[in-house]
Amino acid sequence: MNISILGKGAWGLAMGELLQAQGHQIEWLDKRHDKISDGCEVIIIALPTQAVREVLQRLKIKSAKIPVISLSKGIDIETGQRISQMVALRWPDSPFVALSGPSLAGEIRRQVPTAMVAASLGDEWASQVQQIFHGPFLRVYRSRDLAGVEWGGALKNIYALAAGMCAGLGLGENSLAGLVTRSLREMTRIAVHFGAQESTLHGLSGMGDLVLTSYSHASRNRRVGERLGTGDPLEKALASVEGICEGVPSTQALHRILQSQAVEAPVAEELYQILFKGKPPKQALLSLLSRDPKEERE
Repeated sequence: MNISILGKGAWGLAMGELLQAQGHQIEWLDKRHDKISDGCEVIIIALPTQAVREVLQRLKIKSAKIPVISLSKGIDIETGQRISQMVALRWPDSPFVALSGPSLAGEIRRQVPTAMVAASLGDEWASQVQQIFHGPFLRVYRSRDLAGVEWGGALKNIYALAAGMCAGLGLGENSLAGLVTRSLREMTRIAVHFGAQESTLHGLSGMGDLVLTSYSHASRNRRVGERLGTGDPLEKALASVEGICEGVPSTQALHRILQSQAVEAPVAEELYQILFKGKPPKQALLSLLSRDPKEERE
């Protein structure tokens, strides 16, 4: 199969190499390209989320029905859209699949056993993606909850920043476990509000990805959060990692979306105040701890 991958960062390279090893023909394109090769049978998006809309608007393809697989995890700041919504506006006839779950690019390249989930509105192309990616060390499940899988992938980056701050502040394992658990509850509340199924957030693209990015030192979001927790300004924290830290723009995008929605998201709101309003992380922690007592399900 001839596959064009938009993006040659860590994720684009890792997945492209995996597919090459399985016999597929891979063409890598960076965000400056404006044309997909005529023989392309599948497009994979592996770009930073904030670059996707501009690239799609510029990109020329021979057929507007080429299937699209997204590896990107985030929310567009300007429109509040998920990747599937941006693709649907540009190529409404293209089948779309989101591939997500707890997976580090470096471990994919080292062939570490990994589980992911392919989500589409129907089973046909989710099943096709299972066949394309499934291999001896990558197990791919499928889901019809496209909104849930996309929201899980986008939101976990936000809460992994908060987990990193918890570590950077020198708090213990009790604090981190409590924060991650309450973050999952908050992620679920937000995603369900926007049409996701609650069970999806308890699966690979929700809980699985949140646990990985919150605890792994290979996670950019975790590492940036740690630097913020130790007192580094945002610019210095971002400069300490290579590549894009998706949690930062996703926090800004989520803040804009929730301003007009009746959804309680105290962890995400405090994180926004730290990132964009200069609130000290310790003060944000005290704000969270001083909230009125609630039932655990809330």
